[in-house]
Amino acid sequence: LLTVFSLAACGGKEEAPAKDYSAQEIFDAIKDAYGENFIPDADMVEEEYTETYGLNMDDVAEIKAQMAMISFHPDRIVVIKAKEGKGEAVEAALTAARENLVQFGMWYPANLAKVNASQVLRNGDYVVFMMLGAADDNIEATEEEAAKFAKEQMQIGVDAFNNLFK
Repeated sequence: LLTVFSLAACGGKEEAPAKDYSAQEIFDAIKDAYGENFIPDADMVEEEYTETYGLNMDDVAEIKAQMAMISFHPDRIVVIKAKEGKGEAVEAALTAARENLVQFGMWYPANLAKVNASQVLRNGDYVVFMMLGAADDNIEATEEEAAKFAKEQMQIGVDAFNNLFK
């Protein structure tokens, strides 16, 4: 019996304690991953959260968001710590906003690869919309080369976000 009980006690898989971050901490981790290639430099305001991103602010516990002040750059990041259980609703809003920006946004042709590579990520009640990365200075790049560069640049932010929850 002791063997059965000891095996049963050891057999259960312990879950790691949930990580608790502020929106600012997640923002800083992603910003640090890009270093000098982090382009957003102007804080967004609540009207942008509700109008551009369709957020219900009642679902948001914390938010840190910036976009590039220079209109040529499409770069932006929206980091949200949703209220408990509201991560899925926030993810849906940011995904719809991303799709709208990709489909209907007025972008310079040189930025289309970065816009198309943008992503919405979620881990529990933490949600991030990212359109980030170094500017691609290769004006002679093919569409495929530009898309590959943009995807590689986006992966920097994806990895920074995901590494917080390992």
